Amino acid sequence: MRRIFFILLLLTTSVLAQNNSVNQWVKLGEAEIVWGYKTPYRINLMAPKGIHDVDDIKNGVQLIQFDIEWLAPVMSDEQVDQHFKELIEAQLDGPESIKFNQTIINRLLKKLPEANRYDRWLFNYSPDAGTEIIIDGEKVHRLIGSEINRAIHHAWLLKDPVTTSKLLTRLLKLGK
Repeated sequence: MRRIFFILLLLTTSVLAQNNSVNQWVKLGEAEIVWGYKTPYRINLMAPKGIHDVDDIKNGVQLIQFDIEWLAPVMSDEQVDQHFKELIEAQLDGPESIKFNQTIINRLLKKLPEANRYDRWLFNYSPDAGTEIIIDGEKVHRLIGSEINRAIHHAWLLKDPVTTSKLLTRLLKLGK
């Protein structure tokens, strides 16, 4: 009986340790997103502690988190919706792809509130489970669909070489 209890205790401990490792995120880098003369938010790229590879991150095959810190005093619902609509649609492969994904985009936009200075929004990207969006510690939506998730991933991470290098600063300095 004691052995069974011990084995169960070990299994429970290892499962809890695995779950906690996903909850411990390491900041890899940050970049400020600029709209003309405005800087509405700063984006931080996070990876699970101990699990980060530049190529896997760039190829979208690893868990990552985009941590958005809003800097503008206030961004109305309409401004937030317009930004995310443009952000995603710019990464899709043309009018047919946009039309095909329009329902998914509209569902996302309905869930996004206005943004105030110092609000933090988390986009937990998983290549298998989609992108979970957490605002004020509460899950508000999950983006399902490989094309949409790839679009959000590329929109920020692969926006341009300068942004990519700023987001991956910590890994690039290590030479990984």
